[in-house]
Amino acid sequence: MKAKWNQTGRRTSFFIFRQPPGSALLQLILLFSLLTLWPACLLSSCGRLSADGDVQLIEVPVDICHICLRFKIDDFLADSVHAVKRLDVLLYGADGIKELKAKRVYSFLPDSAVIYCPHEELLAVAVANFPEQLFQSPPSRYDGAEQLSCRFEADSPRLPLMSGTAVIEAGASGTVTLTPLMARVKLGVISNNMKKYVRLEDPRIFLENANAGAEILREGGFRPSEVLQETPKAALPYDIGVFAQSPGTELYCYPNDSPEATIGTPATVFVLECEISGVTRQFKTSLPAICRNTTTLVDISVDGPEQFESKVY
Repeated sequence: MKAKWNQTGRRTSFFIFRQPPGSALLQLILLFSLLTLWPACLLSSCGRLSADGDVQLIEVPVDICHICLRFKIDDFLADSVHAVKRLDVLLYGADGIKELKAKRVYSFLPDSAVIYCPHEELLAVAVANFPEQLFQSPPSRYDGAEQLSCRFEADSPRLPLMSGTAVIEAGASGTVTLTPLMARVKLGVISNNMKKYVRLEDPRIFLENANAGAEILREGGFRPSEVLQETPKAALPYDIGVFAQSPGTELYCYPNDSPEATIGTPATVFVLECEISGVTRQFKTSLPAICRNTTTLVDISVDGPEQFESKVY
């Protein structure tokens, strides 16, 4: 603090503040930082102002060393989506021999997954609920993944095998849609038109010539090389009397694109089996082509011990 006397003779006190050494240099550094970062902040926004004041969208570059995978399920086998207990994700190159580039395994179905994989274009393969440990020794090339198959007995309607593929550019995002490999055959309406109150006792349904195995990534062209003579029988909840019933009993099978029974490519057959007056009777209906992740409905009307009509849709 210093003091001085003014013209009136009074003493005036005043303070002199001195900047610490280097403060001017610090201010210059802060000013330079602001001037440097301000244009970057403007460029990182989602738009910019044109000369006439309109907002123009600009594209922000992404990291081309990573891809973002999203997953969804298209499930037409049940009213609610089936659970995922394990998800195997395999990434193959999209060109050349399509070698395996990366792999991931999850114990649940993630909403999305960011995976480091610095390649231009990739084939993403996702397999849910595969009965074997696919992640431990996955196919080294995509053509090997296309040959992956599953036996029907190893699959489960409660926790069905699901799979899907997608082509994704480097640094981009994409969605893999998982669909069950199984198909469903459902009994719609069953009626008994026989006279004298003869009932269809202990009714049950099953399938003959069901596809025994299928390639898990195949979307169509299912031609069974091996069939199951019979699938497990599903019992109806009650006998069928004079009133038509809609039990909704379900059967499951693998896809079969053979629309009719021929040598070498048999069609899948729906069978209603029951007791009529103490005698076991069977009523068989050949099903049309059964596609992956679909439901086929069957209505059946029994007119006599050896007479019936059916409708498939």
